[in-house]
Amino acid sequence: MVKRKLSMLLICFMVFSLPLTPAFAADLGYYDETYRNQIHFSPEANWMNDPNGMVYYKGEYHLFYQYHPYGTKWGPIHWGHAVSKDLIHWKHLPIALYPDENGQIFSGSAVIDWNNTAGFGKEAMVAIFTHSGDNGQVQSIAYSLDRGRTWTKYEGNPVMPDPPISDWRDPKVFWHEDSRQWVMSLAAANKVMLYTSPNLKEWTYASEFGEDNGIQANSLDTTSYAMSSQEGGSFTYEGDITLNKKNGREGSGGLVFRADKNAKNGYVVSLDAKNDVVTLNKNIDGSNTEIASKSLTLGTSSTYNVQVDVYGHDIQVFVDDQSVIKETDTEFDYGYYGLTAWNSTASFRNVSFKNTSNFATNLSNWTAVTGRWEDTMEGKSGTSADDAFIISGKTGDNFIYNANIDLSEGGDETGSLVFRTDADAKNGYMASIDALNDKVKIVKMEDGNRTVLAETTVTLDTYQSHDLKVSTFGSNIKMYLDGNLIHDIDDATFLSGHFGLHLLHSSAIFQDVQLGRNIMTDEKEITNHDFETGDLTGWTVTQGDPFSDDHVSSEATYWGGPFGHEGNYHLWGYSKLHEGDEATGELHSSYFKLSGSGEINLLLGAGDDGDNTYVSLVRAADDQELIRQANIKFNEEKYSKYVWDASKYIGEVLYIKVVDHAKDGYGHINVDDVNVYNEGTISDKVDQVAKEPEKTDMKQSGLLTDWSAVSGQWIPSTNGSIGGIWECPTLVELPVDGDPSKRKWVLQVSINDGAPAGGSGMQYFVGSFDGKTFKNENTSDKVLWTDYGADFYAAVDWSGVEGKNGEKYWLGWMSNWQYANDTPTSTWRSSTTLPRKMELTQTAKGLRLKQTPISLKSIRDRGDRISYTNKIISGNSRLLSNFSEDTFEMIALFDVSDTKATEFGFEIRKGSEQYTTVGYDVYNEQLFVDRTHSGNFDYGSNVVGKHDGPLHAKNGTIKLQVIVDRSAVEVFGDDGTTVITDQIFADSASKGLTIYSKDGNVKLKSLHLYPLKSVWKEKDSSFKSNLSGWTAVNGKWADTIHGKQGQSKGDAFIVSKVTGRNFVYEANINVPDTDSHPGDSEKDLIDNSIGAGSLVFRSDLTAKNLYAANVDIKNNIVKLIKFVDGTGYEIATYNNDEKLDLQPNTDYHLKVEVQDDITKVYLNNKLVIDTKDQTYKEGHFGLNVWDTTAFFNEVKVKLKHKDE
Repeated sequence: MVKRKLSMLLICFMVFSLPLTPAFAADLGYYDETYRNQIHFSPEANWMNDPNGMVYYKGEYHLFYQYHPYGTKWGPIHWGHAVSKDLIHWKHLPIALYPDENGQIFSGSAVIDWNNTAGFGKEAMVAIFTHSGDNGQVQSIAYSLDRGRTWTKYEGNPVMPDPPISDWRDPKVFWHEDSRQWVMSLAAANKVMLYTSPNLKEWTYASEFGEDNGIQANSLDTTSYAMSSQEGGSFTYEGDITLNKKNGREGSGGLVFRADKNAKNGYVVSLDAKNDVVTLNKNIDGSNTEIASKSLTLGTSSTYNVQVDVYGHDIQVFVDDQSVIKETDTEFDYGYYGLTAWNSTASFRNVSFKNTSNFATNLSNWTAVTGRWEDTMEGKSGTSADDAFIISGKTGDNFIYNANIDLSEGGDETGSLVFRTDADAKNGYMASIDALNDKVKIVKMEDGNRTVLAETTVTLDTYQSHDLKVSTFGSNIKMYLDGNLIHDIDDATFLSGHFGLHLLHSSAIFQDVQLGRNIMTDEKEITNHDFETGDLTGWTVTQGDPFSDDHVSSEATYWGGPFGHEGNYHLWGYSKLHEGDEATGELHSSYFKLSGSGEINLLLGAGDDGDNTYVSLVRAADDQELIRQANIKFNEEKYSKYVWDASKYIGEVLYIKVVDHAKDGYGHINVDDVNVYNEGTISDKVDQVAKEPEKTDMKQSGLLTDWSAVSGQWIPSTNGSIGGIWECPTLVELPVDGDPSKRKWVLQVSINDGAPAGGSGMQYFVGSFDGKTFKNENTSDKVLWTDYGADFYAAVDWSGVEGKNGEKYWLGWMSNWQYANDTPTSTWRSSTTLPRKMELTQTAKGLRLKQTPISLKSIRDRGDRISYTNKIISGNSRLLSNFSEDTFEMIALFDVSDTKATEFGFEIRKGSEQYTTVGYDVYNEQLFVDRTHSGNFDYGSNVVGKHDGPLHAKNGTIKLQVIVDRSAVEVFGDDGTTVITDQIFADSASKGLTIYSKDGNVKLKSLHLYPLKSVWKEKDSSFKSNLSGWTAVNGKWADTIHGKQGQSKGDAFIVSKVTGRNFVYEANINVPDTDSHPGDSEKDLIDNSIGAGSLVFRSDLTAKNLYAANVDIKNNIVKLIKFVDGTGYEIATYNNDEKLDLQPNTDYHLKVEVQDDITKVYLNNKLVIDTKDQTYKEGHFGLNVWDTTAFFNEVKVKLKHKDE
């Protein structure tokens, strides 16, 4: 904490000029607030996310959790702590682990080191966690020798100090008895890395699981393209496409062929799951035109083999070996292979090609005028006893046109590039090489007559290929042979026209026939290289919307400190006005001719995803990337300087390309001060990572793996689903159907985002583990969802305990990162799910996870139990019309063996307009929860309203166990083979329950309905006071194990109904602070405000007119303040002649003694203020916090009688 001595005037301004906005809320009692779950764990106050460190020891189930003690949104993370003896009732304990110089305390696990392998002591409880700080995400350990009550961090932290990537976190550790070692599963972006250790301190990499050598699109609401460097003319091209559904979007995935580098021109075959159609389209200059389509039922999460056979102009499309489209089109003859996805995270695996011809060209619509021409594996082959011409449909004026020509021996042995010609090759120019006569010449054709404009003798060999190039600009024509300038002439007869090829009295093969732009400029600098215009002047957005004038920022600092940019402005790639990290696209600078020393330097910051965020130096003529630079630092907004040696490109016309195809956290790039003209010696700090992208050897067949994103984000595909990032893995061995001798290993992984309901969720893999390597027994495209709801995430199992047959117990965080920070709870945010028993069961489709909640018998209100058997349900039944509860358990068994109903189920938490449907879709065999009408909370566009999962009838019956809490519903189908977990935010009056069926009757074989008693009691509160009737005026107030917590930016008040005139009023006040760098306050990572706590007295109910005795830790002073109509005025202060040393994390006993107009204030029983004021003579007692979090306890008032 940094202490600052401020002038009294400044203090008054800061403390007392803040307006009050009353938002009165009566204190409803401990754990009785609106939406406060009664049977699920939640923190007393503040933010919670992932459960951590779950371990069982000496009769206690320990639950640690990600905790921000200074707010109700995600913030600097600590480890909160609670314990339970029965997994139902919980006891809160103080914070276990605090951030330190290594960073915040991210997720992890805990074990009992029974054999003292770490040397910390007998049966030490050891926590293994991620430190997230200046050195990235590293792994550290701490230990406890008193049942987890106090902790000591290992002096050798971090024990895993060198993160291979920025997202490297959430270690889950267990003892592997067969190999006699500790095993750690660690999330690393899109995979799980496994490590082993003999002692919890020294870790060795063992293996990893995740990527499967495929590729996946990862952008929604846009069309994405990825292109290979491989090309073909006629071929067979195929791949396995999985049409993944993400965040409610059902889109398409397809194959691209005969395309240019940016897929603006070329053919596209797409499988569209949303519209159940296969289409063949062509892109022409970025516009899409349909050639043909075929209706075909396509399912998401299904994989299809798509094959395209192309020969000449004939195109045939097969889906799973079935021919669906056969068409002829002449638009494109040759090009690159690629992939595409629209509004989908489609995955592509086993993508391969086999060329049957290979004429490499970016020209198309070739038409033979004379002679015989054909495409072969060697190129375009021409043969003629006379003149032979073939002309492309492409026209141009200023260009660079080049080809490789291989002339055969015999005949005249002449080959030519034809340009600025008409379609009949009667008028135009030819650049010819005549191997028979060793001549290189430029010829003009006019009405079929030929004039030699330039001719030179050069030694030419037959059976040797030659590179021929022509460049034109206006009337100027230049001809190059094998890189050497041969002719430079001017002729303005023809200024534009077609391109073609020519040979005379011979055979020739033309290859790599390419057309490029001829751009002329003498500019040495790019326009607005430093963005000091305050906008994107001089820069061009070529696709997407991650770059706009709004992104050109004058902000000097971000949450972590200064940006470190040059000048006043810089290009900050993150903008809330433009989708934040979700926006993707591309930005180009103006053209420049490289000169000077050839050094280029620039500033880069933000994301380190080198495949999706980078800056390139690009040749203007053919858009060829020459140098690519990624931000190789860890994800950080701060700028770093990079230097390129581009000297070998001096004299060429170039431009700078800025690419952002990344999404999610740090899915943006920051750029500033791009200097392309420098003189003198090139800096010795040249970045060796910045280099020309590696060129792939050209092949004629094989698997395609060299994909480059052109638009949208593309990521490696993985086993299962990778919609965003993998987190919180856990590897457990589970019994099958209760047989402890039959076990399989299960790897559980949380993904954010891309789960079936949208946003966060969990998937699992079943397989084997040998102590080092996990092997998935299913195909990599098989996705197994742990929970089909929107609110089950980051679940991990308890270490040190299992069921009688080897079952594991676990629970998850009951929320979703799409809206977790915004749920409408008051002083706390988030709950966990109920603990569940976890095992495997054999189904017709293979081994599947089975989860059953712990027994709730101990909290069932058996007096109000409702049971029914053998009832026929028709329409909206009134069977349960008298039921009114917000917390209950329901177990129902339906007979569906001969039902005509299409759907049946329950409407829970039903009010006049609100209800949440828990139902079963008979035809589609789907269990679902539909919270479309559950309340007014907006879950966002990325989370669908109806969440469903497969559930098949067992012996003609459907069994449902439904557990409802004030803001939660957990549904277990068929004893937990299908589970759906959702938060719901219904009004407190919505407590009704309806059972229904649609389109027919259904038989309810049995129903048992149990109201549930709260596991939280008022006596559990640790706040001690003889005052009552508290009403929060503003700010956030909650009862915690430390007492009454107040929290606010600015002033916040809570007022008791108790009033007094003369009295003694006292309390203990503590202002907490987490100081991550006690020795250097400037490096403190934890941005929690340190302010003041006050005793309020003689107040009105609005807390606008009152007295307040204040312990101000920030300004190191005790004050008596009078508020008049919401404005505070100091009456008296005490700082012991500036010798007062108030510290956070310290209990201060503040006492106020009031008699008529005399007020005395005591600090730790020492009289510090004694003054008079008679403005207010009587009023309410209360508490106040200013710009801080503070705890108040032992809050007591002793009223004085008149004669005292």
